[in-house]
Amino acid sequence: MRTVVLSRLRLQWTRYLMVLAVVAVSSGFMTAALGLSSTLTASMTNDLAAQYKNADAVVTSQADDAFSFSATPQQVEELSRVTGVESVWAQYTTGAIPRSNTVSSDGSATVTSNLPDDPAMFPAQITQGEYPSGDDQALLDESLAEKLEVGVGDTVSLQDMSGALAGESEATEQGAGAPSAAKEFTVSGLTETSATGAFASVWLSNGALTRLSPDQISGGSPLQAIQLALDGSVSDARLQELTTTAGQILAGGQGQQPELRVVTPEQLTEEMLDQLAAGSNILTVFLLAFAGLSILVALLVVTNTLSVLTAQRARELALLRCVGATSKQVRRSVLTEGLVLGIVGASIGVAVVWALAVALQTSGITSALTVTVAPRDLLVGFLTGIVLTMVASLGPARRAHGASPLDGLRGSRAADGVPRVRIVLGALILVAGAGTLVLGASERNPILGIIGGLASFLGVVMTSRLYLPPLVQGLGRLLPGGQPSRLAAVNAARYPARTATTATALLIGVLLVATVLTGQHVARVNLLNELDQNRPVDISVPASAGQVSLEQVQQISELNGVLGVKTTDPADADGAIAQIDAAQSLNNSSAAELQEKVAEILNLTAGELQGALMEKASYVSILDVMLTVTLGLLAAAVVVSVLGIASTMSLSVLERVRENSLLRALGLTRRQLGAMIRREALVISLVATIVGLVVGWAFGTLGVMSLVTEGMTVEPTVPWAGFLAVVVAAVVVAVLASAAPVRRATRVSPVEGMARVD
Repeated sequence: MRTVVLSRLRLQWTRYLMVLAVVAVSSGFMTAALGLSSTLTASMTNDLAAQYKNADAVVTSQADDAFSFSATPQQVEELSRVTGVESVWAQYTTGAIPRSNTVSSDGSATVTSNLPDDPAMFPAQITQGEYPSGDDQALLDESLAEKLEVGVGDTVSLQDMSGALAGESEATEQGAGAPSAAKEFTVSGLTETSATGAFASVWLSNGALTRLSPDQISGGSPLQAIQLALDGSVSDARLQELTTTAGQILAGGQGQQPELRVVTPEQLTEEMLDQLAAGSNILTVFLLAFAGLSILVALLVVTNTLSVLTAQRARELALLRCVGATSKQVRRSVLTEGLVLGIVGASIGVAVVWALAVALQTSGITSALTVTVAPRDLLVGFLTGIVLTMVASLGPARRAHGASPLDGLRGSRAADGVPRVRIVLGALILVAGAGTLVLGASERNPILGIIGGLASFLGVVMTSRLYLPPLVQGLGRLLPGGQPSRLAAVNAARYPARTATTATALLIGVLLVATVLTGQHVARVNLLNELDQNRPVDISVPASAGQVSLEQVQQISELNGVLGVKTTDPADADGAIAQIDAAQSLNNSSAAELQEKVAEILNLTAGELQGALMEKASYVSILDVMLTVTLGLLAAAVVVSVLGIASTMSLSVLERVRENSLLRALGLTRRQLGAMIRREALVISLVATIVGLVVGWAFGTLGVMSLVTEGMTVEPTVPWAGFLAVVVAAVVVAVLASAAPVRRATRVSPVEGMARVD
């Protein structure tokens, strides 16, 4: 039987291409998900270790205490005079808003730190230029320099984050006057970019950091560590001695200061990795959840494809039974076929991901990341493909085992039965899940919402055999086009189980996409509406700008993203002389650009403008990023479902060669035959899409209702633009998935097709 299986795979390899593609995508996505987790872990390890690579010992808080502590410049100086200590680096960090002469600020702050007095302790690699030699110079990392379009010798402006955020009234109350002005620095060099943010993006000398943020060093701002360079070897006894000395100098354990200790850089790096492991594990679980989703869709597609192939070989299998093959051997042949397909498909998927990782490593495109695909990742991805095809082969193998040789030789085929147990169980789960989801939405309970959503999703999938075939048949009858459309509807409804499985694979992808689109849209609209009610002023022009002229009002009104401008009495508008209403759709970049343009018209700096615009824009940017990431992770499941439609249509054409040839002989033209096949794919795709959009909209809306806090009203909205894009994509998918089957069917002449014997 092994020879028969291998011969079949070799001679009929074109029938298995879609199965191999589906298995390769699923195995590759699983490998990539685990590889990304390994890459982030390796990058964090390297970056954390790199922070302290030039230090011999590190002063930090006790492992069970607060991570940060404080140290004044006088204490740091006293620590540097300890016997055996050659140099000390207390790294202070603040946030600064950068801009250049060619690129305006987008409102986001960048991490800014002080440089060590001893250049030998500086951990980052300087790729261009040199170490700053004065308080008017700065080091920038390469990504920030590229963003600002600056190089060595150019000038950048930095505005302290506290000054940029301080409102005029707040600053006046504190006696500080207006927000601090931006300070200019000359770029003396560029440093490598950190993949995980372990290094600052801007480096300044102690004097330069004091010039930017006067209270940062003198005020004893929180520190995470003080690095020490020693004049000899580091032993446990010396570390204990330094712990006692540092505790006395820095007043460890007194007042707000935590207990302090001195450890080696290796010990501190290991502890920090342990603390970050929880976040890394959460990311891995998150990625594996999406990989599991693509595997679920792939399981449906592969099961459906192998079932069709097994049914098409009914006569072949029956003949094998008649010449002596046992039912167990027939079942084993189907399982062997699945095993071979799993090995080949998984090998392709894993090999592609591994080759991509090697290419990324050698190209230097991801130099900030340590691209790593561990042997464990490759092994798990490979086994995923094998297990997927073996599980998918169980159903076809069971049916082949129980098939009658006589029925197989006659070419008869059992009608698709309705899985009553699965449908009843699915209906119960669906009702219970929907009720729990509605309860979670009404009670604002996220736990109930998540449980209800998952149960409802499972119920929708389990009961799809009940409602999808009738919907496909009904929609097929409504399609215009005469006889080809009616034939397409009949063909789609001929084998309900096959149609339901194919449509369910696409339904899962569309449902999840619709849920994400709806959730993001509903959350965005309602959140911004809530902010508009509580903080209606997007940009407030302070009285320090002077009188706003009608010409300036006109110029601001013509800016892209401005909905309205009105001048106000400072006494009635919290000191503002004008208020600007902006569009809700602005993200961080576009909002910062708008503020810069408004400030330029009014002869102000962007930091002097007030209002809620940047807060609203930050929410928009966060939701947009979440949407993009989620849709990207869902892409694998959608690709697999598309391959499922293509596989089903291709096998259906092979199965109906004689039937299609008979239709051609009775007068059906090539164009009508192609239209029939395309419309069959179209009706399956549209039904899955419509059901997915409707159910996904309900899931997304109720899900947001369950997540918001009590007292916040959620108005249901529909993301029409996103839904329209999904429908158009479904039509395109149907056309593309049926392209190869149409070409194959229309190239067979009626005489050749009717004479063919499978």
